[in-house]
Amino acid sequence: MISVNEAKELITKHVSPLAAIRVNLNQAFGLVLSEDINATCDIPAFRQSSMDGYAVRFEEEITELTIVGEMAAGSANETTINQGEAYRIFTGAPLPKGADTVVMQEKVAVINGKLIINDTNLKKGLNAREKGSEISTGNLAMSKGSQLTPAAIGFLAGIGIAEVSVIPQPKIAIILTGNELQKPGQPLAFGQVYESNSYALKAALKQAGIEHIEIFEARDELEILTETLALALQASDVVLLTGGVSVGDYDFVIKAAERCGVQQIFHKVKQKPGKPL
Repeated sequence: MISVNEAKELITKHVSPLAAIRVNLNQAFGLVLSEDINATCDIPAFRQSSMDGYAVRFEEEITELTIVGEMAAGSANETTINQGEAYRIFTGAPLPKGADTVVMQEKVAVINGKLIINDTNLKKGLNAREKGSEISTGNLAMSKGSQLTPAAIGFLAGIGIAEVSVIPQPKIAIILTGNELQKPGQPLAFGQVYESNSYALKAALKQAGIEHIEIFEARDELEILTETLALALQASDVVLLTGGVSVGDYDFVIKAAERCGVQQIFHKVKQKPGKPL
């Protein structure tokens, strides 16, 4: 008899990952990366404003500047700012060449086309994101084995990744064994119990992001169980069986598994309930 942790280690040791596939990023939610992803561009790709305000060339004594233009997000106008000038700028817009600082619009006044700065805490680089400050070309963006959460997918899209190599979801088969089982919602005959394991297992699998789940039913007869198990093994990547693994006269799972060529790694685990596993 082994511990639960030992059982988990043995399962992990004997499981082989499925072959990787490439999918569109929109189809990758919940899947796991099969390879590292490196950035193919700088993010941001230019010196970028993180505030609505005014782009300026930083000087310790600047207080009054001439507003000479405007830079909106998405602007392709590669203009240059000179000493004594300012550009109205919006969040996400590229700074004009030569500008290195953004003054928040709440910290200025505009009088007759002149920008009056009232920010005593102004310093060089304030409210400006440097090119490549989030990630630089060639740097590791996301590691192999990372699960693609909504945040991860958004990040990858933000660095221009359209497709990813992932481990596909496994196809799962659940085999229910037991002559005493009755479906919920149906009346119970004498000696019957409601079948609940498939409901709990299916919910747990869906919680893990697995959608391809097929339910098989088999009576407590060796031949029937062997045929059902062979079919499930052929159709699925993982087969889960409930019941029939103890030492009772009608516990045929181990014999059926042997007939199907399944290698037994362990049998009993130090846990209650569920010692025969």
